[in-house]
Amino acid sequence: MRRNVANVYREPSTSSETVTQAIFGEIVRVTGEEDGMRHITLPDTYTGWVRADALLPTYDDGDFLKTSIATLFAEIFSEPAIQSELIVKFCVGSRVTLAQRPSVGDFIPILLTQDKVAYIHRMCLDISHEPKAGIDAMAAPSADMPLDIASLKRRVLEAVGEHAVEVGKRLIGTPYLWGGVTPFGIDCSGFVQLSYRLSGVQLLRDAYQQFADRRFARCDDGRSLENAILAPGDLLAFQREGASRITHIGMAIGDGRFIHSSGDQGVNIEDCTSERYGATFQGAVRLSSDSDLAIEAA
Repeated sequence: MRRNVANVYREPSTSSETVTQAIFGEIVRVTGEEDGMRHITLPDTYTGWVRADALLPTYDDGDFLKTSIATLFAEIFSEPAIQSELIVKFCVGSRVTLAQRPSVGDFIPILLTQDKVAYIHRMCLDISHEPKAGIDAMAAPSADMPLDIASLKRRVLEAVGEHAVEVGKRLIGTPYLWGGVTPFGIDCSGFVQLSYRLSGVQLLRDAYQQFADRRFARCDDGRSLENAILAPGDLLAFQREGASRITHIGMAIGDGRFIHSSGDQGVNIEDCTSERYGATFQGAVRLSSDSDLAIEAA
């Protein structure tokens, strides 16, 4: 994708419903074209239409290093100085290609297109090679634990859920946006998807798809939202009265609260004792240690 954020439409028209978004550097597959629009399939298997000029033609970048934006937002400058022209703002998770030229102070050159170079502050990039607590630490050869694959996978999945919650907390205050998947604006399932994607697991796009994901297993034991025993990262599903399927989703924090993106408040934290959400609670699911985590297993 060429744009920092590109709306993906239900029909080949920018006046149709925005169903999701794609971000800079995301690899999509073009499956059709009509009236200056392109039909695409995204990494989460979702499909829709984007403007043709939102796509960047592929080129041979096999010899270039790539990384991701680590901060919620990253300012991209024309020159290696904050006083230079601001070109665009990228959002967390955007994939960038490093240009084959030296960095200048704290600024690293990146490719916006095959021929256009811009600069980003190194603190905005995920270029740290320091071992991290949690998922990476457990995968380290020096980790002091018995080689029990089943136990290790359970611990990794627990770390994924905990990390997803920490990512989600960074997004508190992000406004609600139907179809949104970024810190510029995000809907409920986009929020859950982004939190998990930045924790290493690609989820499907819509709330009902996430609740039915075969990689997850029910964990509420038929209890109410207030009484369910929930772990960090468990997905909580809600269904408004009269609806035929799940209409809202959030994540358990694990302390009697959950975090979600609601239409009236954006990303915020609620108590599991909430009567409003307790009345529409349909159940909770948790990543299963028996499942394959690839998106194809969803």
